[in-house]
Amino acid sequence: MDNTPNIASDQAYAIAVGTALRSERKKQKIGIELAAKALNITASYISQIENGKKNPTLSVLENYATFLGMDLFELSLRVKIIRSPDKKSLNKLIDDLSSTIDTLSELKSGSK
Repeated sequence: MDNTPNIASDQAYAIAVGTALRSERKKQKIGIELAAKALNITASYISQIENGKKNPTLSVLENYATFLGMDLFELSLRVKIIRSPDKKSLNKLIDDLSSTIDTLSELKSGSK
């Protein structure tokens, strides 16, 4: 198995994460300065995250997602959608989500 890092893939992922965060921040009409102040980081750092130029720590990522009313799971779903524009990938994502929902429903009802 090849363990060489895929820099292009890492960069694409960083861009997708940043795009999802920026999209949600703008949807909520939250300015970058307000977000920076709330997260106790600089507006420049937020801009670099949102543009895929910096990979934040898990802690920063979790704090940012929480600030926007998401958890890391929801953020990861949004990133998968952004990174899966073709129909086949979207259908696979929908199937995966349906399966996850079914499993969670079964667990909740106590049938598993």
